[in-house]
Amino acid sequence: MENKNKSRIRTKFLIIIGFILAVLLLTVPCSAQSCDDDGYVDVGEIADINCAIEDNFLLVLGTANLYPGAYVDWGIYAFNGCTVNVYGGQIGDTFFITLFSGKPSPVVTVYGTDFKLDNVPLDPSATQFSVDPYDGGVLTGIYGNGDSIYLWFLSDVPIYLTTVTPAPEMTMTIDIKPGNEQNNINLKSNGVVPVAILTTDNFDAVTVDPATAQFAGATPERWKLEDVDDDGDNDMLFHFRTQELNLDQDSTKATLTAQLKSQITARSTQQVIGGTIVSGTDKVQIISSKKSKK
Repeated sequence: MENKNKSRIRTKFLIIIGFILAVLLLTVPCSAQSCDDDGYVDVGEIADINCAIEDNFLLVLGTANLYPGAYVDWGIYAFNGCTVNVYGGQIGDTFFITLFSGKPSPVVTVYGTDFKLDNVPLDPSATQFSVDPYDGGVLTGIYGNGDSIYLWFLSDVPIYLTTVTPAPEMTMTIDIKPGNEQNNINLKSNGVVPVAILTTDNFDAVTVDPATAQFAGATPERWKLEDVDDDGDNDMLFHFRTQELNLDQDSTKATLTAQLKSQITARSTQQVIGGTIVSGTDKVQIISSKKSKK
């Protein structure tokens, strides 16, 4: 009983602190469309969040859409009349999403599947759940992109659920070391390996979010749009550090994966949640330092 009382006192204290911060921030003009900098979404604003808000709360009076890659260090405070759509992302350890009662009530929706509340499976047809406003409850499950859900909620109004089914992974055409049919890679090289995502009749390379690209486990050193194959349209050319590639002497192929921009910014639930990853594979030939000198 003593631990439970301490938990309630701590929770009440943090909620009061969050409310005070919100009141203070109401006096600060907010000109940015994204709340990445100040952790504040004003009335009438729509903030699409897919990056980290560190050492700060996220105070929402407008609309906040959290996508894969979102991270809010000190939790989310959803005030009356606001909308929070959680398509992906995480909250800092020991922090929570707090819904404040009031008219109209905040609308917070989590998109995913295999939902559990405090480790108890929810009915697959459930469209909402409720938690104790002081002790709260932990929602777990799987986001549409396959990431795990772990969200602690404190609320005296329902939290909504939308069940989504992950879409199959999309494929694209890549060209490792354009102009080199052998695709030779010397793993001891201190240089970079160019890899192009090609625009084809069925795929537009421009729709790829370059910051999410990974090639054989490495992140890109740089990228640019360029007509690599001289067919009149833009391809996306990356350069990856050779020393960061997860390849060995037995490797015969390598894969580049990335996330589509539409998976981050589209308003359509199906587009945002349905598979986030696109991948392409090309052959490689691992060579030794001696062979590379020839």
